Amino acid sequence: MGVTVIYDNRAQLPLREGWGFSVLIRLPERVILFDAGADRLVLKHNVETLGIDLSQITDIFLSHPHCDHIGGLSYVLEEAKRVRIWAPAVMEGYLRPRAKPAKAELFPIKGPRKLGQGLWSTGAMGRGIKEQGLVIATEVGPILITGCAHPGVHRLAARAASLAGARLRAVLGGFHLAGIDTKRLSALIGALRESTSAVFPGHCTGKAPTEALLAAFPGSEALRVGFSRELA
Repeated sequence: MGVTVIYDNRAQLPLREGWGFSVLIRLPERVILFDAGADRLVLKHNVETLGIDLSQITDIFLSHPHCDHIGGLSYVLEEAKRVRIWAPAVMEGYLRPRAKPAKAELFPIKGPRKLGQGLWSTGAMGRGIKEQGLVIATEVGPILITGCAHPGVHRLAARAASLAGARLRAVLGGFHLAGIDTKRLSALIGALRESTSAVFPGHCTGKAPTEALLAAFPGSEALRVGFSRELA
């Protein structure tokens, strides 16, 4: 399983940063785009600079309906046809007319759902903002990808581990922790340790929380545009 971050708050030239998140996930039989960033022009620049061919995408997985995660979707659907779109059910009205011209198949998600062999959605979680995470089984353990983790990254991680039936190898994405107080952050790190062995925080995690997470999980790394790893 390989991942490449193509939209994030941090980047080095010639790549461009932007407030938002998108990551390309390469699996043996599927290529999944997780979220689509905020700005289609920034996304297009990074895709072209990284030499990514969006026509190879088989699936688009959207974590939640905020503009910094779906702003580049129009560009993606121009390049990728006949894909499967997995999105929280609250997004169906927004996505249905956009999916039709691209001949994309839309799958509204409510509860936890298996998306194929070794793939799950956590289900749309949270009392306010409905957000789902993507769970991927690998030879070294399950991986959880999050967009902003509005329902709580520790809650998403616990759900992901339960669905996969194993402790997570890693959690990667935005953790929505900017401004969190020290006491709550310490408790959250303790809860995360029960579900995962490593973290790769980016996007909305925040500088101080990112530093605390990297200290608590040795071998972890902060995300940036161009971050690319084989995780299994």
